[in-house]
Amino acid sequence: MHSLSPKGLAVVDELAERHDFSHDAIAHMVSAVADGNGQMAMFSHPEFGGPGQWMHGGMLMLSDPVNHALKARVDALCHEIGEILVRQPGRLVAVENTAWWPAELGTPDATGEQNGLRYAYFAQARRLVVQTDNIIRVYDTLDHRIGGLAQQQGSRSRFTVTSQHGEVDLGSLPVISTGRQPPS
Repeated sequence: MHSLSPKGLAVVDELAERHDFSHDAIAHMVSAVADGNGQMAMFSHPEFGGPGQWMHGGMLMLSDPVNHALKARVDALCHEIGEILVRQPGRLVAVENTAWWPAELGTPDATGEQNGLRYAYFAQARRLVVQTDNIIRVYDTLDHRIGGLAQQQGSRSRFTVTSQHGEVDLGSLPVISTGRQPPS
């Protein structure tokens, strides 16, 4: 998660007043949308009904899919944060150096973290880096333009990505490399 800049903290105050969520919830969402470069977010906060995922363009998944009022509020919040990030990059978050992926991939188009899994997506390089526990795997995304990553919980966790071709099991993508990251 990103640290908020002083301007970011002021924006959180404004957004909290307009969207009727707590400062903590707004700061959490700002960080999640910033991780997705203003285009997507993976989040988990009680005020948003627990874990969820948002993508610019209309996709929003909440743990309570029939709570339409909450979905509308969360969607409006995410869109506004995304617009601020696109119009004024760097306004909300403090600069951090938290790269955990291979340096040669550069800057990701999107990052996210949820339930012990984190990912970084590099569209031009056609790579998706996923870390679970301290294992890092680099996947070739082939011709998929990744728009989201989801975890299915249960006795056998399953990871899927969403692309222009629909839902794709992460295990079906070629693994380019596997490595270990020292625990932090």
